[in-house]
Amino acid sequence: MPDNPSDAELVARAGRGERAAFDELVARHYADVVVAAFAVHADTEAARDCAQEAFLEAAATLHRLRDKSKFSAWIYGISKRKAIYILRRQKLNVEAMKVKTDESRSKIPAYSPSEQASREEKLASIRRALAEIPGIYREVLALKYIDGRSHEDIAKVLDISLAAVDKRLMRGKDMLRESLHRWRTDE
Repeated sequence: MPDNPSDAELVARAGRGERAAFDELVARHYADVVVAAFAVHADTEAARDCAQEAFLEAAATLHRLRDKSKFSAWIYGISKRKAIYILRRQKLNVEAMKVKTDESRSKIPAYSPSEQASREEKLASIRRALAEIPGIYREVLALKYIDGRSHEDIAKVLDISLAAVDKRLMRGKDMLRESLHRWRTDE
């Protein structure tokens, strides 16, 4: 056995059930996996939790990795996806709690029934229009306008250049405008 086996060798050994081989992969890539999650969360503890979940998923799905030499990129991607998923789930929970808190505080409805119906129609139109936009543009729009992230943060999260962020935002807004215009003229 070589003193410093490659990732591909360790993946093959871990695939045969050698726990020590997988432990070595974790030791080698733990810091990078935490960094991938931290780029999304900006919270060290949450990033560590994501890293642990990423390694658990990797252990369970190691047999799916076709090119064993690409373990590093594969585990990095798993961590990033886990972090994005957890962030979205947390954001939904926070928003739900805020709505519940706001609802419990307000005794009088903020909108009349007709105003509320109009708002709900507009939101439904926006959701339908967003659903028509390809995912790469919808993702950038959501990160910018729902999560409130800067262009630099978006570039880091998606691992793309600032120019690509700008281009996707511009194209996404154009597509959203076109889609909303279609929904308005169809009604």
